[in-house]
Amino acid sequence: MRRMLFGAVAASVLVLGAAEPVITVDAKADRGPVRELVFGHNVEAADNRGIFTAPLAQPEPRGLEVEFGQGYWDAENSRPAPGVVEIMKTVPFGALRYPGGCLAHNYDWKLTVGPRGKRGSGNWAFGLDEYLETCRALGCEPQIIIPDYAMEMKALPQNAADLVEYLNMPAEKRYPWAMKRAEYGHPEPYGVKYFEIGNETIHGNHGGNPTRRYSPAEYVEYFNSVAAAMKKVDPSILVGTQTVLGGDEWDRVVYEGTAKNADFAIYHSYYPQVDSLEPGPAFRSVMAGNEQMRRRLGEFHRRMKEAGRDMPLGITEFNIRSIAGKKDAYRYSYLAGMQCAELWLDFLQPEANVLMANYWHLLNAMYGVIVTIPGADVPAGYDGKLLEMKAAARFFQTLKSHLGTELAATSQKNVPVFEANASPGVLAAKGDRFIPGDGPFVPLPLNAFRLNNLTMPGMSAEGSNASRSLTVRFRDFRQETYPDFVTVFRPKEIPMGRAWELEVSFEAKFTPAPDSTGSATIGLGMMDIRGWAATHNATAIYGINVAKEWTRFRETLLSLDDTQAMVLTGRVQHVQGAISGTLEIRDLRVAARPAGQCPAYQGLSSFASRSADGKTLWLIVFNRSLDSEIPAKIELEGFRYAAGSAEVLYQDDPGTVKYFEPQKEAVPGSGSSFRWKFKPHSMTAFTLTAGE
Repeated sequence: MRRMLFGAVAASVLVLGAAEPVITVDAKADRGPVRELVFGHNVEAADNRGIFTAPLAQPEPRGLEVEFGQGYWDAENSRPAPGVVEIMKTVPFGALRYPGGCLAHNYDWKLTVGPRGKRGSGNWAFGLDEYLETCRALGCEPQIIIPDYAMEMKALPQNAADLVEYLNMPAEKRYPWAMKRAEYGHPEPYGVKYFEIGNETIHGNHGGNPTRRYSPAEYVEYFNSVAAAMKKVDPSILVGTQTVLGGDEWDRVVYEGTAKNADFAIYHSYYPQVDSLEPGPAFRSVMAGNEQMRRRLGEFHRRMKEAGRDMPLGITEFNIRSIAGKKDAYRYSYLAGMQCAELWLDFLQPEANVLMANYWHLLNAMYGVIVTIPGADVPAGYDGKLLEMKAAARFFQTLKSHLGTELAATSQKNVPVFEANASPGVLAAKGDRFIPGDGPFVPLPLNAFRLNNLTMPGMSAEGSNASRSLTVRFRDFRQETYPDFVTVFRPKEIPMGRAWELEVSFEAKFTPAPDSTGSATIGLGMMDIRGWAATHNATAIYGINVAKEWTRFRETLLSLDDTQAMVLTGRVQHVQGAISGTLEIRDLRVAARPAGQCPAYQGLSSFASRSADGKTLWLIVFNRSLDSEIPAKIELEGFRYAAGSAEVLYQDDPGTVKYFEPQKEAVPGSGSSFRWKFKPHSMTAFTLTAGE
């Protein structure tokens, strides 16, 4: 049973008068093509050691990634797993991003090519060429992440240039790496077009040794040098920079420094954090969040234009935020499928200006909603045979069979709206107008530091709230820990029922002891006082362990509507060996302001596309109400249907992870309009065929 975070919110229909809801489809509107690149996916297929929980001392990378490509590869027969190739024909699959997320930090492509016995790992059967062979079998576009921390920065530009040569240049003597590609059995260039320069570089290389993390200025240097080296080899490629102008120091510095040489801006989206919520509040948060994502995309583009140059967005990772280690986690659920299906259709719209969007992630492992490998151990004779599909996958299958080649236009009127409380990553959705965060942050007093929480074997602390300083000393410290040391209470000016935004800023540096033999990720965090398990509302400030000189840090966290207080925590993660050294923090300041608030969200959303010959029209409608059936009239402009069918996705429990089949229904009558009752929390996909 999931713990309920908020009291239940009534299914609050704010506008449901006598006027009938109407969805109008303009079948002749030219909205551009249905772009397959928007329907992308991710594969983790690199060395996992030093990332998250895998120790650097582990003899080999985990075989699931480097031998079987997370299940895409049949290592025994050296081919794309035939079962997986067939399964992927049933879902939208326009691109495959490789070799991470975060596994890209350590990735050196030169260790993944050539004869298997000479590669950088004895079990590395799924390397660069195998990935590209898989893309060809899937009929999808390759997208490759350039590593940010696999070697010293000065070596990365040449490594990336050699990669482009290997991928895209003819096998001629002037291109020695292309000659190697031919030697390895691939004479023709691959023609890879899309490259992401680093992955979430802002948070460093996790448990790598040595631990590294670029400052914004260092990322600019890294990006520009790598992009220039790559484009010198092949000017036709497109490269992405890791900024979406979110307003913090990283985005400002990085955008100003890289926009001239970048072709798209990268954004990763995981919201809301729902693991602690019951399905009802979770559903409302998701629907409010999707509507707020449309506003956020518009804000990104507005800020980029103001800065002098707009560019398309590469949303190269997106999903619901759910990391609970259990079989019925929300990331597999009906709710997550509905969220991501609607997001994909939003990203497809021309006003979003999204170049690519990659779902995280489809096949096996922690997030997989299609299962061909039951765990970390791959069965003998693996060929990709389907074992299980989760509920979320059903939405993607319906998308696949209900999209045309050209986008049509839809509009809505008289649609009811619904409210949602604030949740981790999502503003409250209430009332009929947008309310921005109210003005500047106001300083808050610090309570007395609880230094005893920072005192344990191998760690001691001194400092005070009066001096706003803290010194933590480590001596052969070996454990991961998250001690809280000060509480900050809700400002009395912000009443219960209104979310507030907390800002923490400070200067810090870390001085390793000369005899220190270990490494760790050291930072600070902010968290709801009720704890992570109860609220899943927290954030972290990384990079202190690589700040050798005094460095300024700043981070914000959105509270929940009913948060009474926040705690500041220490964070010691990814510990390798024994740490000795001194962490110093000064000028620690905490401030708050009322959080912004969005209007109540629309109860229906609609998306349409048509066939190239104009004879078939597809319409997808989401009922975004948890509890209410919404009847509506569908009006068609420039199209008369002779026959129609509907595929209705509906389950009583939006939190279910069990796969299900859609309900099939006929569209009544014929002509240019019809009426339909949309089930609560449902997706309905119509196929309408024109008469002769």
